[in-house]
Amino acid sequence: LMIGGFGLIIYGGPLALMITVFVVQVKCFAEIINIGYAVYKMDNLPWFRSLSWYFLVASNYFFYGESLVEQFGVLINNVDFLPFLVRYHRLISFSMYIIGFVWFVLSLVKKYYLRQFSLFAWTHVALLCVVTQSYLIIQNMFQGLIWLIMPVMMVIINDIMAYFFGFFMGR
Repeated sequence: LMIGGFGLIIYGGPLALMITVFVVQVKCFAEIINIGYAVYKMDNLPWFRSLSWYFLVASNYFFYGESLVEQFGVLINNVDFLPFLVRYHRLISFSMYIIGFVWFVLSLVKKYYLRQFSLFAWTHVALLCVVTQSYLIIQNMFQGLIWLIMPVMMVIINDIMAYFFGFFMGR
C-alpha cells in the first residue's frame, strides 16, 4: 500500500511531489506547535497559534519565492500580479516578518513575557527545522528525482521489512 501510494505520487511528477512535501511540512509544523501549545495551554496566551501559522506562511514565501521562479518562470509571466511578487520578493518577505514581529509585540501580556518569548522562540526553532528541511528536499528534488526517490524508498522498504520481521520472528 505504501509503495503503491508512493509510486502514484511519483507518477504525478515533480508538482505532486512538491505538494506532498508541503503537506508533510504543514503536518509536522502543526504537531510541533501543538506540543508547545499544550505546555502553556492553561495560560490562555493570545494569538499564539495565529502567529505561528503566520510565520509559517511568511517563511515559506521567503524560502520558496525566488527559488521556484526558476522552475515555474513561464507560469509566473502569464499571471498579472505574480511578476510584482517576484520583483519585490525580498522587500515583501522582510515586511511580512516585521508585521509578524510587531503583531507579536502587540500581543504581549504583562504577566507572561517569559512564556510568550519562549513560545516565540519555539515557533522559530520549529520553522528552522521544518521549513529548512522541506526547502532542501524540494531543491534536491529539482536536481534530480533520484535524490528524493532513493532515500524515501529505502525508508519505505525498511518499514515494510521491520513489520514482516516483527510479525514472523517477534514474540
